[in-house]
Amino acid sequence: MPSKSIPSICASLLLAAHMLAGCSAPVTAVIPAPAPAPAPASGHTLAQAPAPAPASALPDAPGSLSDWYAALDLDAQDTPQTLYAAAQNEDMLVVYSTSTRMMDVAKSFERNYPGLLAYVEHIREGELFDKLNLNYESGDFACDVICSADGKGILENEFLPKLIAVKYTPYDIKSKILPGNDDAKLMLAGEATVFSYNAQYYQSPPVGNWWELTEEKWRGMIYIPNPSRSVTTSAFFNMLISNSDEMALAYEALYGRPLETGAGESAGREYIRRLMANDAVIVNSSDEIAEIIGAPGSRSPSIGIVISSKTRLRDIGYEMANHYGMEPFCGVYLPNCIMLAGGARNINAAKLFIRWVLGEADGQGEGYRPYLLSGAWSVRSDVRDETGVRIDELNLLHPDSAYLYANQDTFLTFWEELLLSRD
Repeated sequence: MPSKSIPSICASLLLAAHMLAGCSAPVTAVIPAPAPAPAPASGHTLAQAPAPAPASALPDAPGSLSDWYAALDLDAQDTPQTLYAAAQNEDMLVVYSTSTRMMDVAKSFERNYPGLLAYVEHIREGELFDKLNLNYESGDFACDVICSADGKGILENEFLPKLIAVKYTPYDIKSKILPGNDDAKLMLAGEATVFSYNAQYYQSPPVGNWWELTEEKWRGMIYIPNPSRSVTTSAFFNMLISNSDEMALAYEALYGRPLETGAGESAGREYIRRLMANDAVIVNSSDEIAEIIGAPGSRSPSIGIVISSKTRLRDIGYEMANHYGMEPFCGVYLPNCIMLAGGARNINAAKLFIRWVLGEADGQGEGYRPYLLSGAWSVRSDVRDETGVRIDELNLLHPDSAYLYANQDTFLTFWEELLLSRD
């Protein structure tokens, strides 16, 4: 069995002190620890059916997660009380998350469940997947819960079939999840990559069609998160390419003439090429763009392509506004999902945490509140968010996971060529 980390040892000491103080130790079922997994074969194969197979159909070879998966009892009618009691025999919960708001969730989780500890490692999606792969290959399953947008389709097309990630939807929350948000993956909150501007500088949205950003008057004023680092931006551009016919029609509707492209070039790729030729400024993240175009008192004329949830910063004086009326679509929908990590050691705490971040059975739990702020959409039919416009009222592109997965390398090669052409 792999040695415990320093945070794990600290958690064990705290829990031991808690029990010595008079808490009785509850009895709980033991989840078999998975054996070290074999290294996967080189290369990726696109899975046709990403949902995991039944436990009985999983391989029984050494290193598989079949025993661990069979013991999960994903359909059990666990209550918060029974999970809390069982979790007190477990170690510190570890969450890998691309969302910083998960840290607020962990704090409220610890307040609500005294004696339980939750550690959130905030990392970019590429690093998150690298760590999960390393855990799988080494058999050191150091993560319990995953929060990711899956902007390249890796989670759905590669990790789910291998049980590196597993969907768990609490039985008393399942019926309240809106359609499309509990299929292969369980969605936590809806977000989208959209056009954003400074509402103090512009009294109304300054553009209404994506092609306008390629015009001379916007030269050097458009800020974009680097798709080599930002999977939400990568997914945004990939979905533009996937919907090139609509992009071509939007060009003709705006300018009254057909779009001219190079031989064999799509309208989506032509759009990205022209955007870069217009001296779009590439930065590391949407957070940087929020500072540039929307910092309090900035009245900035710059504009950006960002993740929609950054408008929650208006609560602390930022001047950002999203434009949900862009043509031919207002953006690309890319919700965060919440999943169990394959081989999770602290399975009762992990199930309890997923209940908590979804707002518990009645939707009123504090854990869901960070994901209900402006620019995000609730995935629950019984819980309202603060965005002010319903997701089903917006003309958003929805991600094609198989397309994103199959074309991630092709797009990045194209992107790198564009960057080199600017040097």
